[in-house]
Amino acid sequence: MPIMRDVHLRNVDLNLLNPLHALLEERHVTRAAKRCFLSQSAMSRALERLREMFGDVLLVRSGRSYERTLRGESVLRELESLMPRLEAMLRGEHFDPAKSQVRFRVAMTDHAAMVLMPPLVQRVRRAGAKVNMHASAWNDRVHEDIVAGRIDTALSAEAPPSTLESEVLYDEDFVCLIARGQGKHPRRFTVKQYLNLSHAIVETWEGQQTPVDRPLADLGLKRQAVLRIPFFVPTILSIARTDLVITVPRRLAKIMAPLANVWVVEPPREIKGLSYFMTWHQRLNAEPAHTWFREEIRIAARSI
Repeated sequence: MPIMRDVHLRNVDLNLLNPLHALLEERHVTRAAKRCFLSQSAMSRALERLREMFGDVLLVRSGRSYERTLRGESVLRELESLMPRLEAMLRGEHFDPAKSQVRFRVAMTDHAAMVLMPPLVQRVRRAGAKVNMHASAWNDRVHEDIVAGRIDTALSAEAPPSTLESEVLYDEDFVCLIARGQGKHPRRFTVKQYLNLSHAIVETWEGQQTPVDRPLADLGLKRQAVLRIPFFVPTILSIARTDLVITVPRRLAKIMAPLANVWVVEPPREIKGLSYFMTWHQRLNAEPAHTWFREEIRIAARSI
């Protein structure tokens, strides 16, 4: 009957990992000793210590060499996975997406999902078939989630706090979309025309479409909002046969206008553009997998 052993990592000599790996692979004390640059007697002592540590002989003599016990076979399988990871951790070697099953957690608006995700997914899939991306919807708590480690990267037009790492991926401006059934329309709305319209508003932050509503509020102006939805794409489709107007990023409008059968009209000059940010925590600055992923996002952003 096997004896249950209470072995704690703090009591284990990790210097024995390399001799253990060599012994189990070579099944020969002399060859294992040469591989680890040890004397044969030192390797024999290491084997005795390993047998005591595991409560198993690990290797049983068979002629001039040894055969692995069942426990030895099991330990070797674990080491074949563990040793490369330990070496990579110590060396900080280049991340290889083709061999990794890492998961990247990204928070984004549906604008980014429509504009950035297609080229990003294409690039990531080409580089690593097992790499996993988990995209979640942008919300008011995303920056807190980054700090807490629940989100790795955020893509948004909201300027992040100075305590987080960030960079501008690209600059964007706005256009207005109206139903084709509204008939004649100007090339650009004046601010008076714009404010006289009924608006569908995409609530991107704190109950408003901040890049549009803040500059208007600074001028003491406010839109007539009759429809509020937290996502761009459903809102664009919703106004396609109504008298409503929606103000959206230009890159998104280029994708959606033909699909929704709507006109593009330039907004009042009082509505300026915005910057789109990539945000992450400084603890991920030197992490090879996330360094690679951020560069893939940059390349995808440049492609649009």
